[in-house]
Amino acid sequence: MVDIIKTVITRVLFLDFIKGLLVTLKYTLSRSITLKYPDHETWIPYERFRGEHKLHRNEDGRELCVACELCVAACPTDCITVVPMEDETGRRGINDRVAKVWEVNLVRCLYCGYCEDACPTTAVRLSRGFELACTDLDGTIREREALLTESPIPEHYEGGVVVKAKYIRKLIQIKPELWKQKDWWPAKPGRSKKR
Repeated sequence: MVDIIKTVITRVLFLDFIKGLLVTLKYTLSRSITLKYPDHETWIPYERFRGEHKLHRNEDGRELCVACELCVAACPTDCITVVPMEDETGRRGINDRVAKVWEVNLVRCLYCGYCEDACPTTAVRLSRGFELACTDLDGTIREREALLTESPIPEHYEGGVVVKAKYIRKLIQIKPELWKQKDWWPAKPGRSKKR
């Protein structure tokens, strides 16, 4: 009998509806956590994030890639194309080879990291670049020259933070200002921040 009275009161007074509205009102009045992306701030992924491919150079400025094609063999989707050639010195040997063509099709890539694991010289790395949008299919194929450019986020930067950023409309790129950070989830007053 008591259960029937509670059910009738709940249905007549729309208590469930009022509880839902209170939740909505609570979030309406709370502080927003929406990012002002890309014009004012951007998120820097953690170090373990696997994003855009990058080719690296050694301290002398020479490409680390020796065009051994192990990354091509390890790739489960065949999205990497490598064509080897001899370098300018004319010597023959595996260390004297460079890639004439090194391109990756970002649409086919799984971002699994097998190419990183297979590379004996650590030439290919998946960086933390996650802004891979483009307007046509030609933008999804990255060639050697584009892959050799420096990443705006250093490889050993901690990540997991929101930084100030500047959106450059002419170049359609975002330039993060890594020295201007703010915490992703700020601690609430009266609580200690967990790290």
